Amino acid sequence: MDPHANGIEGWPGPMEGVASAEFVRAANALGVAPRWMTPFIRLSTGVPGRGKLKSFLAPFLEGKVPVTAQLMGTDAALLARATELCLELGVAGIDLNFGCPSRRVVNGGAGGGILRDPRRAAELLAAVGRALPGVPLSVKMRTGWRDFAEFDGLMTRLRDTGAAQKFFVHYRTVAELYRDVPGRAERFDRIAALAAGTPLILNGDIASAAEARRLAARTGCAGVMCARTWMRDPFLLRRIEGAEVPGPEAGRELFYAELLRSGVGGGARVELAKLLFGADDPHFLELVRK
Repeated sequence: MDPHANGIEGWPGPMEGVASAEFVRAANALGVAPRWMTPFIRLSTGVPGRGKLKSFLAPFLEGKVPVTAQLMGTDAALLARATELCLELGVAGIDLNFGCPSRRVVNGGAGGGILRDPRRAAELLAAVGRALPGVPLSVKMRTGWRDFAEFDGLMTRLRDTGAAQKFFVHYRTVAELYRDVPGRAERFDRIAALAAGTPLILNGDIASAAEARRLAARTGCAGVMCARTWMRDPFLLRRIEGAEVPGPEAGRELFYAELLRSGVGGGARVELAKLLFGADDPHFLELVRK
């Protein structure tokens, strides 16, 4: 079956702290990631050297699938210089991180912290767009700093810059972290309405291909992004795109075996097994005793 038969893009979440070189190579070996968005590259006082960036990007680029480099910072000049270097190294696009809820990140005004000031967020996006016209540029964001009511003004400002060619939107606010919040479907609908024709990737607790297809049919989104749910079903993204692939249980076993072949060991092996199988799963408990 054509892996794009459904017309829905399946994106793996960047998963800071999880997507090690070994993890990425295991995913590439199994072909479970149709494309990549890297964990964020933090730009505080400068741009990493070419050699450091090349080493960081290498595992993703080895997969021969499109790679989007995710940048985080508050200085448009630094973001533009890093963008140019990443494109020289072979990435297909650049994403600006306006969503990370980590306290350390937001306290410095980066990631989701920039959503405290929607005007500043829009100015930063516009400045990067002006510096690099024509570069495939997207924004990965949450729906506000504290309250979903902030989203209308925020999205309108960002959309109207015309600088973003795609939006990745997690339905929760920064303050909501990963807690259960009511009104998820209604939030997705409002996000889609405000995207107003700009390609949209929806994110947040999407756990099956059937749900992804229903969401695309209802909202018109271009695709979905999965992180924690992808870990519990490693072939989920391929299934969303229409491929005939192993089911969740078989996928977890295959991915875990490939992680071991790729050199994952020690504490990383335990943490990845926990993400794949769940801390209460008897199989997980058996694996970590080995």
